Order: sequence, then C-alpha cells, then structure tokens
Amino acid sequence: MTRLRPRFTLALAALSLSAVLLAGCAGTPVALEQPAAQQLQNGITEVTTSAAAGDFTVAQAQLDSVQDQLRTIAASGQVTAQRASEIQAAISLVSSDLTSAIDAADAEAAAQAAAQAEAQAAADAQAAAAKQAEAAKQAEAAKQAENARQDPGKDCKGKDCND
Repeated sequence: MTRLRPRFTLALAALSLSAVLLAGCAGTPVALEQPAAQQLQNGITEVTTSAAAGDFTVAQAQLDSVQDQLRTIAASGQVTAQRASEIQAAISLVSSDLTSAIDAADAEAAAQAAAQAEAQAAADAQAAAAKQAEAAKQAEAAKQAENARQDPGKDCKGKDCND
C-alpha cells in the first residue's frame, strides 16, 4: 500500500488542481460555469479528505457522487464536452487508485485476521498441551500414590524401604 500512496496522492492532487483550474476559468467561452465548478470542487474536497483519512470506501462512494454530478452538469450544458472529458479522465484515474487501495486494505485485513487466527490456534494448542501434561503428571502422581498404598513396604519410587 505504501507503493500506491505517492501515485494516489498525485492523482488526488491532479484532480483537485483540475477542479481549481476549472473553477478559475472565466474567459469566453466558459468551459465550466462557476456554480458547477464549485459543486465539483466541494465533492473533490470530500473525496480528498476521506482518502487522506484512509477511508477509501467512503472516498470511492464520494467520487461516484462527483462523477454523477459531472454527468448532470454535462447534460445541462454547464461544461464543455472537452472539459467534461478531462475531468472524467481524472476521476477515472482516482477511482482506479481507490479500487487498488481498497483491495490492498482488504488483503491486509484478511492477512491480519489469518495471523490472529493462527496465533489463537497456537495459543490453544499450547494450552491443550499444558493441560495434557498436567493431566499426565496428576495421573502419574495418582499411580504412585496407589502403588504406595498397596505396598506399604515400598516408597513411591519402587525402592524397598527395608533396605
């Protein structure tokens, strides 16, 4: 996941930069109208915040929302086709990185769960072995006590006390 972080951060920065640049476009013709740019920028800020917090699933859902907003904005004519295509390309890049981050986090969680299960199994096996050793020790002590009771002339170790 460390390998993905620089690319992911760069993609998020590129997407944020694209939104900032789009919001600053005031020339004629307008590539993206200001209210639409602000709406997209707000969505991108949410995605960036969630991703920075490591909540990639929420970031992915928020990015899907930004993509839906872009489609709505494009359908209403508030963005040129070229600018919409550029924004969509940035969204696709970030979505791919988020999917990779989610997959990596899921794999890490599965590995941790497996390691915990393995550690628990080892602890259970150790406890069972200790319990079995204690039971064997008690059985041997009981056997020696029984032998001593049956033959009072010998001690627990089988030696003749009359020697």
